[in-house]
Amino acid sequence: MATLQSIRKHGAALVIVIGIALFAFIAGDAAKVLQPGMNSQNVGEINGKKVEAQTFQQLVEEYTQAINFVRGTNSLTEAENAQIKDEVWNTLVTNTLIGDEADKLGLTVTTAELQAVINEGTDPLLTQSAFRNQTTGQFDRDVLMKFLADYASMDPEVMPAEYIDYYHQLYNYWKFIESNLISNLLMQKYEALVVESQLSNPVAAEYNFNARNSHAEVAYAVVPYSSVADSLVKVSSSDIKRLYDAKRELYKQPAETRAIRYIDVAVVPSATDREELLAEVNDYAGQLATTDEVAALVRLANSEVAYSTVPVTAKALPEDVVARLDSVKGDEVYGPYYNAADDSYNTFRIFNKVQLPDSVQYRQISVADADATRAAELADSIFGAIKAKKGANFAEIAGKYGQPSEPVWIATANFEGAAIDGDNATYLNTLFGMKKGELKQLTLDGGHLIIEVLDTKSPVQKYNAAVIKRPAYFSNETYAEAYNRLSAFVASNQTLETLEANAEEAGYRLYPANELSNAAHTIGGVQGTREALRWAFGAKKGEVSHIFEAGDNDHLLVVALADIHEAGYRDVEDMADMFRLQALNDEKAEQILASAKKVSTMSDALALNGAKSDTLRRVTFSSAAYVSKVPASEAAISGAAASLEEGKLSAPIKGNGGIYFLQVVKRGNGVATFDAAAEQRTLENAATRNINANSILNELFRKGEVVDNRYRFF
Repeated sequence: MATLQSIRKHGAALVIVIGIALFAFIAGDAAKVLQPGMNSQNVGEINGKKVEAQTFQQLVEEYTQAINFVRGTNSLTEAENAQIKDEVWNTLVTNTLIGDEADKLGLTVTTAELQAVINEGTDPLLTQSAFRNQTTGQFDRDVLMKFLADYASMDPEVMPAEYIDYYHQLYNYWKFIESNLISNLLMQKYEALVVESQLSNPVAAEYNFNARNSHAEVAYAVVPYSSVADSLVKVSSSDIKRLYDAKRELYKQPAETRAIRYIDVAVVPSATDREELLAEVNDYAGQLATTDEVAALVRLANSEVAYSTVPVTAKALPEDVVARLDSVKGDEVYGPYYNAADDSYNTFRIFNKVQLPDSVQYRQISVADADATRAAELADSIFGAIKAKKGANFAEIAGKYGQPSEPVWIATANFEGAAIDGDNATYLNTLFGMKKGELKQLTLDGGHLIIEVLDTKSPVQKYNAAVIKRPAYFSNETYAEAYNRLSAFVASNQTLETLEANAEEAGYRLYPANELSNAAHTIGGVQGTREALRWAFGAKKGEVSHIFEAGDNDHLLVVALADIHEAGYRDVEDMADMFRLQALNDEKAEQILASAKKVSTMSDALALNGAKSDTLRRVTFSSAAYVSKVPASEAAISGAAASLEEGKLSAPIKGNGGIYFLQVVKRGNGVATFDAAAEQRTLENAATRNINANSILNELFRKGEVVDNRYRFF
């Protein structure tokens, strides 16, 4: 039981662990659960193995339930749910790809290897877990082993039911961490195997040393491309295609994307809506001044701020309320007033202000029995024994009833902001109202508590405050007006061409999204647009959608499909703008070179139209020279300077920013001494840095022909 109490203190750390480790456990044996050949629909494919929609949904639900357990919540936001789906999918892909490669190579993780990692205790998954030493705050293998032993031998007849449930869930978290450790170890083995294949040789080592150690001072003249007006050159489609073909492999996309145009109408409150809301809040302000049913009124008013009879710090109150606290004299109602920061109408009442501790250290014994009389008598007996210290102390009695005796801290931040009433409010008000060393017996509907406060910290100002905050909202009439107006516009503009031609005149803005992926979760950052996304990937080019209701029922969306970018090599037309500038510079380079045919000295070069000059102090072959006069990074200068004879003018050099003429003023060498072995290690380390887990996974992803069709289902 002591082990459980120790672990519970670090419960917040589980949130960190869950983000790193949880989904790896859920999807850890993905290859085993995938069942090719089944007739049901699938959300994708990895290495030829179909991912069943039902299987994927089950993994997502398991992850979601675990996240809710760690946070102590029952639901997640749409953005959080989308993130979970991505994490589960990415882990599924990673574990399948690495698992298949490991199977081919015979790579496994042994029990001894896993135990060695646990014994070492330095892996972030362990150091951020809840299994920590109370004194050092570090991961403690003994704490983990003690918990696992307690879990294996726990007796449901003695241990309270809520602890049994916590033990089960905490054990599952350990399995999450353990599975993730195994996945990481397997990945590290595979990565090490690939990395160790990177070798160097003495010839390459000497070449690399000289390239880095030898340097030159270089004088240059440059005629920037910008000195030639764009109007003086012409670029043809064949020029652009030539450049595209040279770099075609860089523009191969693994999955289809689509280009869309969309109208997003954010429905906002009308002036009439605001007037009616202000009148409503004004009415609530009047009731707030007289009612005894404060919690019921705040709920009735649909306030954004929950009411609690437990006093809270200013941190739990809205900023606009805090800014007005000094204006409140005694127990009075403030407002109504408008707050522009969150577009809300507000009123509040401060019932009282008290100085209470921010944190309390305590321990307690709970007493419950089906027979209320017997429970009360037992509670009185325990309380009397502890108070009188009749040969028994708190820890001994707690142990007798199978309950933890170790003290725990509770902070105001653990509960403020929630709607707390009834027994919960009574409990917290009692606990934070007790003094250090005080012992109390508390009777609640669920039983009896004997509470001992051992310490308190940081007295702070707290407020018993009721806040009615009502964000401005639109009425049904306002929404219907916006919908009908957009509907009429769409009915008259059923093609992309007419939409583009008439949107601005009708008061709508047409937004572009040129690289929409089916892995996206929103269009234009608006929540609730999954249906619109599905439509976009099922539509024909030029087609216009119906109206999608999106956001928090406050957005109207219309989508038109502008283009389809199939998986594979991008069309040259799609890349034209990217290569147009380079094509222009190529044509300008030809003009500059034509005018520079008679250049034989640096003076001749400087006489060219638009020429600039300067000196580069330390040019090496190992890195591109940066030319501030252009400005541009020029690898061509570094290459030419390494071989150019000192004092001799170079031939014209075509760079990224212009045409250059170079003259090496002098050469030099660094003070480093050549060490062949060290240089080889440097080259191998450099190659290793370019090969990491991400680059390996990217290559496996490309070869694994991963297909992601989740958008059809989720």
